[in-house]
Amino acid sequence: MSEAAVAPEDPIDLEAWRSANELSVPFSEALDQWADAAHVALVELAGRYGSYISYAELAARAQADVGIATRAPVRLWIAALQRRITDRCQAAGEPPLVALMVAHDQTVGEGYAYAVAVADLPVPENLDQHAAAARFACYLHFGATMPAGAGPQLTPKLEEARRAAAAKAARVRPTKAVSKGRVVKARTAEAPRATRAPSARPTKAAAKPEPRPAKLCPNCFTQLAANGECGFC
Repeated sequence: MSEAAVAPEDPIDLEAWRSANELSVPFSEALDQWADAAHVALVELAGRYGSYISYAELAARAQADVGIATRAPVRLWIAALQRRITDRCQAAGEPPLVALMVAHDQTVGEGYAYAVAVADLPVPENLDQHAAAARFACYLHFGATMPAGAGPQLTPKLEEARRAAAAKAARVRPTKAVSKGRVVKARTAEAPRATRAPSARPTKAAAKPEPRPAKLCPNCFTQLAANGECGFC
């Protein structure tokens, strides 16, 4: 496993109990049973293209299905639950279903880094972009009906933020351009200096070359390991 992601530890001093009789249940045992129920729910969800679920919604469903409850905030134990789900997926040869789990802001959070690490893949800087490809791998694996042009996609909030950032960047225009090794005021090609209109827009600076894209798996579109193998397929 990559050293960049450490397996989340079980929380301590948290309480859980059976809903039917309020008998106390060790929290680690509760997590084991919630993980079984959550895995079932995520497999069902993966059968529908574009689906995902919030931490809170999945936690509530798992507690209801198992009949074991807790008042501890989900944020204190969701990473430990994700670890158990990931281990089940890894043992079954399944893609990481935790990619379908998102926080209130629809990001996958640091718990997803563990899923990447146990697949012996480098943990990316952009976890959400990686998780989009992993969700697509889940849809393919669990037989979701794919619409025309289907592919990896960010969650709606993140996609909206990406488009807003792109639109903002498009509105920003440089005021200077580099010419012959020195910075000069940009001029338009349509008019000579003497007759140029004061409101003429400057030319754009030369764009920097984009970095070489990472190699992706042709089946599930996740980033390949250094040896060229896919950890999810």
